[in-house]
Amino acid sequence: MRGAGDRKIGLRPESVTGRVSYLHGDGERADLIVRDFAVDPGLRYIDAPRSGSPACAVQACSVNNPALGAFSELEYHTPAIGGDTGRRRHEDVSTVRFFRGPRDPIERLAAHLMGASPASL
Repeated sequence: MRGAGDRKIGLRPESVTGRVSYLHGDGERADLIVRDFAVDPGLRYIDAPRSGSPACAVQACSVNNPALGAFSELEYHTPAIGGDTGRRRHEDVSTVRFFRGPRDPIERLAAHLMGASPASL
């Protein structure tokens, strides 16, 4: 998320679990952001990282250019409503948690919450 230039990736609804996280650390400290949200691969999603790409439920973007500045986004999308979807509304509920502390316990927490081994982080 800190490379030069602009990058954006997307994950289709059928490939996500409804939880995303971002882990970053410098030296002995680390930050962890975790977001939980509902995803339903049986519904229609319309957001895509670029025109012509498949629709996605999760996208990550890293921007680093003189015109826009430098920033990163980790976003999720809800299913589409209106048009030919037959849906007129959608209730969106998500939870965001932020943790900061010594690197080792934050990495262990990230592994636990994401169902991974600490070594894979």
